[in-house]
Amino acid sequence: MNVDQKAEEFEILGKQLNDIYISTIDYAQKAQSKFRLNINENQNKCSLDNLLCYLALREHDLSDIQLRLAEQGLSSLGMLEGHVLVSVEKVLKHFGISPLDSGSLCRINSQSSSFLLAKRSELLFGSPRKGRRTHIMVTLDSTDIFQYGLIEQLLDNGLDIARINCAHNSKREWKLLIESIRTAEERLIQHGKAIGHKCMILMDLGGPKIRTGPMELKVRPLKISVPIDIHGSPLCLVEGFLDSEVNQTELVNQGGGKSSFVIAISKILYGGLGSLSIGQKINFRDARDERICTITVLERIGPTRVRIGLEQTAYIKEDMELVCQINDVDNHSSKCSFTVGSIKPQPIEIKVQAGNILRLYRDNTKLGHSGSDGKPAGISCTHPDVLCQVMIGHRVFIDDGKIEAIVRSSHEEYLDLEIISPKGMTSEIKSNKGMNFPDSNIRIPAVTPEDILNLEFVVKNADLVGISFVNRPEDIYNLHKELSKLNHADFGIVAKIETAEAIHNLAKILIAGLELPKFAVSIARGDLAVEIGFGNLAFVQEDILCLCEATHIPVILATQILESLTESGLWTRPEITDAVMGQRAECVMLNNGIHIVEAVKTLAGLLSTEERHQIKKHQLFREFTRQNGIFEDA
Repeated sequence: MNVDQKAEEFEILGKQLNDIYISTIDYAQKAQSKFRLNINENQNKCSLDNLLCYLALREHDLSDIQLRLAEQGLSSLGMLEGHVLVSVEKVLKHFGISPLDSGSLCRINSQSSSFLLAKRSELLFGSPRKGRRTHIMVTLDSTDIFQYGLIEQLLDNGLDIARINCAHNSKREWKLLIESIRTAEERLIQHGKAIGHKCMILMDLGGPKIRTGPMELKVRPLKISVPIDIHGSPLCLVEGFLDSEVNQTELVNQGGGKSSFVIAISKILYGGLGSLSIGQKINFRDARDERICTITVLERIGPTRVRIGLEQTAYIKEDMELVCQINDVDNHSSKCSFTVGSIKPQPIEIKVQAGNILRLYRDNTKLGHSGSDGKPAGISCTHPDVLCQVMIGHRVFIDDGKIEAIVRSSHEEYLDLEIISPKGMTSEIKSNKGMNFPDSNIRIPAVTPEDILNLEFVVKNADLVGISFVNRPEDIYNLHKELSKLNHADFGIVAKIETAEAIHNLAKILIAGLELPKFAVSIARGDLAVEIGFGNLAFVQEDILCLCEATHIPVILATQILESLTESGLWTRPEITDAVMGQRAECVMLNNGIHIVEAVKTLAGLLSTEERHQIKKHQLFREFTRQNGIFEDA
């Protein structure tokens, strides 16, 4: 290619980019009239205009132009989200093309864009730690109540925000947990290790999570689970009780949310519970495979009740014999034997395979049942009103995506679902497991009556509130309205993006967020992956990050970050790469686990840097997630 050809190609490239630039301004200006922010702040207007310009730009497939710009040694526009017009205009200058009069569209540059995002992030999440701009959030629960030492370690190693899930426990446990966090902060101050700012509290409202309904009850061996590590070795004893006065053997939920159990003793063949000594071992044969299991006496509470510890997962059944170990053959006083009493009926687990038909009842009082006499198994769900929006051919996911089904027929009392996956294995459906309807236009308020009742506690005790299953901007407005009733209109709101509908309404949700004093988005990748397909998650996550950056709105990256490290103490290479992606967000959330302190310490190290270290990003702007209601009839 000679010099003249190169010059001609350069000129054509500039003209093509300029045409896209002109189109971007035209589209954005037409869309402006559709969105008039109630809060008349110039910064909010600049964010709105920049978002509209970004969406207008992404209406074009820029991949070819981006590659040709890079070949010319120019910016490929791969990092312009926060400052669209200024970035394009800087490239056009190299072609001798001057900026257009963009009318009322606000132009924001890179420095102002970064400052605005940092300002909103600090207003919402508090001051960042020295050396890193990304905050660290950890989900805490009732098992962390009074665990001052653990919480101190978390704070000392980088915890900035504690998340409490209002879908679990009650106000009593939430209050105790928050008090435990504040006590841990005071202890750090007393030890001269203050972190310099208060740990923020985010409380996620439970929202309208659709779950499987209750199941029929059946007496069967009771499984008592002992947590294990990655190698299958027990991590700790599970504590429970032997009791000769209770009627049934069952699992119980102790104060603080800890799981426990009570084994009813129906017969005492030798000795008595009151005669057991601390440390004494009692053997029994597992109801499942007859292997010998051992429990240890930890405390004599009274003549009819002792506290015990189970060393490994076991199944208990009625009439099982418990026999004390005798270390000294002459010590007949230590001889004892007990018989286990009745087992409390437990919800059944419905077994299904690919190809099976499963009935989904429209009546939520209908108990889930197994198939029999040619009749298929059936379940109900917690929000049966949504089933009128589920059509033949729509997909249904059960247990957060582990089981996939398709609606084959619709009847007055139920839908018939065909199980599609997993193939080649039997799966179990239990009560209270998540359900997703990604193909159905589910219309259900994101803020439930129970959420509204909990809001009064939230505004008094927390700093931020999370709204689950946001689908449209009205959900944001409704929550803000309820906060205003409580005289907390300026309370921070975090919108959890976890449905397919929310993805396509994200631009409008972000615009609604610009009207609020403090607002952020959380990418809830668990339910979102089920809704949009696991293969699409990486692309959609990137689109969410880009849209939020274009609007200068903070982002929380959540779900399964460093999950292996948190649960087993061992990290994986993909998890480390995923965690470093957190530098693209303003906050990264970790779920709780046995090794949570190590996970926080590791994440803090990965995110720490004197300046923001942007991950290598050379994005080609091809197809973009369609956004509803922006340019249609603009």
